[in-house]
Formats: sequence, structure tokens, C-alpha cells
Amino acid sequence: MNTQNVNVKTATKESSERWGSDPDARLACVIAEQKSFLLELCQVWNLQLSEDDEAEEVCNILCAMSKNVWNEGVMNWHTRKPLLSFHIVQPWLQAKAQAVRLYGETGRAAWAYADKSLKDCMAFECAMLSE
Repeated sequence: MNTQNVNVKTATKESSERWGSDPDARLACVIAEQKSFLLELCQVWNLQLSEDDEAEEVCNILCAMSKNVWNEGVMNWHTRKPLLSFHIVQPWLQAKAQAVRLYGETGRAAWAYADKSLKDCMAFECAMLSE
């Protein structure tokens, strides 16, 4: 599992195609998706997957949630630390507790991976803006 290199212009274009250009509608869609991902995360154990498949599914969901935080959750990049939308970040943070509670060390490792990916993307973005 590798973090993806994302061209910011491409990500913005894909994001607007996916969510539309109305900021309020976009926010509502992303919040709904984050909540949906959280529910999906809580149901993976019901699928009775192999241990490896379950770990991959949990990690994929957490990574999708972190991607939404990075792509859609930042309200202002030009502050000391990026200003994030509470409503987009909240399900992401709730996912940590659920991942650990439901999947133990597998959930903790998947969270750590997705969290590091998010932090790396945010750091990269901040570095690109400061140049």
C-alpha cells in the first residue's frame, strides 16, 4: 500500500466533477460520504472476510476517509496549520476508535497507515504553498 502522488490541479478538477461546484452542496455530500464510510467500517466484520481481506478493506475505508479530509476538509491552507472542517474531520476521528475497538491491532495499524498518509499529504501541500 503506497500513498498516491496527486497533482493538485487534477485532484481539484476530479473533486469538482464528483461533488459539483456549489460549496454548500459539496460540503453536504462529503459529510454524508464520511458518515457512510464510518458505517461501512463498522460493518466490515459482518462480511466474514479472511484476515488479510478484512485488513485491506478496513485500510481502504480509512484511506478514503483521510483522502476526503485532505481534498475536501481543508477550509483554509493559509493559516499556521490548515483550518479543517469539523464536520468532515469528526467521522474520520470517530473511525479511529471504531477501527481499534472492532479490529484490534489490525484496526490500529490501518489507522496509523491512513493517518500517516494524511499527514504526509498535508505536509506536502503546505510545503508547496510556502514556495
